[in-house]
Amino acid sequence: MMICRPIVRRVIAAAALLASVHAWANGLPVANDNEAATRAADITRDYALSKDRTECLFFDTADKGSYFLVRVRENHSQACGGEPGVSPVLFFMKIRKRDGHIVTTAYDGEHYRPLKPHHQD
Repeated sequence: MMICRPIVRRVIAAAALLASVHAWANGLPVANDNEAATRAADITRDYALSKDRTECLFFDTADKGSYFLVRVRENHSQACGGEPGVSPVLFFMKIRKRDGHIVTTAYDGEHYRPLKPHHQD
């Protein structure tokens, strides 16, 4: 059976793209709550998971043993707008400690899914 070379090239290119996205979002261990919050803020901004500016979001972390659970909430303030004293939850992230692998509920609000590939401008 002979495989067409253009198809093989496309498969290799697609695999390389997925690997690079995976390597960027993963690969680095996360040692503490502060690192988890920073990683969540970077991912939220870089993957456009929220329309809010990063400074208008809260990143609450909880140590769950093998991973950090990050609750992403709106920061209602004079600078960011919104009802004072109210901070609705937008979505959650799970960040695995050993390698930084991330899954999130940002896409549908209910199910944890891996990050979708994104394009940097």
